[in-house]
Amino acid sequence: MGHQSKPSTKTSKLILARLRHFGRDESGVMIVLTLMFLTLMMIMGGMAVDFMRFESRRVMLQSVADRAVLAAADINQRDEDGNLDANAALPKAIVLDYFKKAGYEGMIVGEPDIIDTADFRSVGVNAKFDMNSIYLRLIGMETLSAPAAATAVEGVANIELSLVVDISGSMRDDVTPTADSTTSETKIEALRRAAKAFAATMLTEQYKDKISMSVVPYSEHVNIGPDLMANLPVNQVHDWSHCVEFPDSAFDTAAIDTTVTYEQMQHYQFNSGDNTLTNTVCPRYDYERVTALSQDLTQIELDIEALTPRAGTSIFMGLKWGLALLDPSMRTPLVGVADPAFAGRPVAYPVNGAATDTQKVIVLMTDGQNDRSWRLHDEFYKSESDYAHWAANNFWYYRNREAGYQNYYDFVYEKYTNTTGNIFMQQLCEKAKDNGVIIYAVAVEATPDGETEMGKCASSDTHFFSVTGGELETIFTEIAKQITELRLSL
Repeated sequence: MGHQSKPSTKTSKLILARLRHFGRDESGVMIVLTLMFLTLMMIMGGMAVDFMRFESRRVMLQSVADRAVLAAADINQRDEDGNLDANAALPKAIVLDYFKKAGYEGMIVGEPDIIDTADFRSVGVNAKFDMNSIYLRLIGMETLSAPAAATAVEGVANIELSLVVDISGSMRDDVTPTADSTTSETKIEALRRAAKAFAATMLTEQYKDKISMSVVPYSEHVNIGPDLMANLPVNQVHDWSHCVEFPDSAFDTAAIDTTVTYEQMQHYQFNSGDNTLTNTVCPRYDYERVTALSQDLTQIELDIEALTPRAGTSIFMGLKWGLALLDPSMRTPLVGVADPAFAGRPVAYPVNGAATDTQKVIVLMTDGQNDRSWRLHDEFYKSESDYAHWAANNFWYYRNREAGYQNYYDFVYEKYTNTTGNIFMQQLCEKAKDNGVIIYAVAVEATPDGETEMGKCASSDTHFFSVTGGELETIFTEIAKQITELRLSL
């Protein structure tokens, strides 16, 4: 039987010592870490290059799509015979030619979408560019797809329009005179003149039953009137005015959720030291009510002429109702309120890249910025006697004379601030633009904050106007032209 020798004790100790030394030895560690970080930096740098290439291709493709549909939608592109059947192929040919000459032939998804009538044309296109990645393939992303979609229309098929105008107290101020002005006027006088001219331009016999116009006067709140309120799920506790209180979540959607019950706005006045009751937080008079989906020019002009400055400014509240009157969720509540010629409106939103025969537009105007707004604590507004008391007593008048100069926070709380108003406004602007609604924003001698927020809300820089009151009619007329002429709709 063989004998197997064992390592000597000395050799074993030597091996253990070397292993311990190896375990403690940190030389070369930084080289490994440096190589790891260098590799990671190279990959990240390469990814940035791929993303820049991708964004460049996407912008170029979108530009081609925009220019192609604008050219194809131009009604003046018709052939000499004016035969619509023969001419139907012309817009398609123009779109294809634009893509071919730009080097993007074959990148159109499906076919260009076209609606063509004697006085209206809509052209839509979807396109996609697949770009092979250079560095992103190292993490498994071998291609990036750059999408583009555009729709352009010329002429008037169907238009749903919301004119949202500021009637807050500052509208009684004089306008800044223009160089050639010979008389002075207030902002509200300038608005009346401009809004009536705008309505007269839009609601002509030529556009009968095509253009529905809603007028939304807003100050600190919006009075939708008894008829529309009766068609909505509102816990109505009084009949002095008709404003709806929304939860904060309602300002992050274009729709009016008709499955929930809303509270009615408290009817009380907060902003005066005497017992006047004309400037209640919710507007109370007939001419301050919303006009929904109308084409009655005479009545709209009468309502506009009666507009009177009052109370504070909640641009976001006016925008909420201006957008809601374009949203399909309001189709049923508007039955019996809107002009019967517009049954079925508001229609579904247009789809980006598809031809559309209905354009949705908001013209939003202010002379200020989102302001604070106050509400009574629930304990002071919960019974019939409370409702009657505050309808008959201006808050400050009552507090100063009857309540022993108590801290007004004992009675009221600040429901909205400038900051929350701006947040809600921009949320609604984004929802509108996401749904293909065109927003024209007009700041009339507004505050810097108001101008900033209005500029952000507009569909683009070219849809934003900062003007003096004397320029308002000119701008409204220009907007009316843009609405009815050749334009990118999405």
